[in-house]
Amino acid sequence: MAAIIIESGKATKKILAETAEGVQILEKAGRRAVLAAVQANRDPGSDWYARAQAKHARENGIEHRLIRLDPGIGGPELANGVRAVSANPEVSGVIVLTPFPAGADRLAIAEAILPDKDAEGAHPLNLGRLMAAPGPFPVPCTAKAAMALITLALGNLSGRHAVVIGRSATVGKPLAMLLLAENATVTIAHTRSDLRAVMRKADIVVAAAGAAGARWRVYEAAWRRWRENGGERPAIPDLGPLIRADMVRRGATVVDVGDNQVPAGFDKDGAPLPDSGGNPDMRYAGDVDFARVAEIASCITPPRGSVGPLTNAFLLLNTVRSALAQYGLAPAGSMA
Repeated sequence: MAAIIIESGKATKKILAETAEGVQILEKAGRRAVLAAVQANRDPGSDWYARAQAKHARENGIEHRLIRLDPGIGGPELANGVRAVSANPEVSGVIVLTPFPAGADRLAIAEAILPDKDAEGAHPLNLGRLMAAPGPFPVPCTAKAAMALITLALGNLSGRHAVVIGRSATVGKPLAMLLLAENATVTIAHTRSDLRAVMRKADIVVAAAGAAGARWRVYEAAWRRWRENGGERPAIPDLGPLIRADMVRRGATVVDVGDNQVPAGFDKDGAPLPDSGGNPDMRYAGDVDFARVAEIASCITPPRGSVGPLTNAFLLLNTVRSALAQYGLAPAGSMA
């Protein structure tokens, strides 16, 4: 393996130190930061993330509240639930866990969060601010984490060609804005792009498509319809990595943001194999074939433990900053 591994440990510690400073300011004033996570699904990956998020918040002096709503809830009802959580004066930051219920309007759900309590930077007002220019407002945490790791690896990005694979409003698009602000040349691609062609000259590749997870969710829905209605059983999808070594330019910097939870295997009827508890046995899958891409890249993020911890740190920092503003407490030192 030739590539340098881009570790996020020092950057994460720095962000958590800023968070701790804010928590201390709040505690001295008899206040606390409260992060509310709204969940309306039965997704194993979402459950895992909620538990990890709660543990991470507690370890850093932030109260975490998980608000579970009926997974069968309609989109308008989910938006109303998010709006009620956001209106709670005790709550400092709000995040809505994905996947959303079928048919839910993502924009309406994002708009239901008060912009000043938008812990993940998902509200269209905050995204619009990012489009105008980066500033002191909530920015999507995963995009900010990916940007921090790219800067850590490369320093000055002026003139470098970055390919961002993924067009979501929480990662791909905001990351493109952050890269543009640092004078990079940016191409936004997606799973329907000719990825080999657009990546041919890329200095930086950020894989943020969540490809395997998306293929699994499409298959799961089709498989359930087949079980209910019969007909031809859907084919088990390819849940392998989206980005392979033959697609990446030698010497590129590669950041894998894909965080997919997919079945470890399937039985003869196409159902996910169960774990010891009878639930689907799920495994982690990134968007990048790490082992092979690492042989030709100059720098690469590890499959886990780099983007994720830094993303969570930015989520907590956003929450604390919202709490400080909420209570009219001036930040001190590095929190400024």
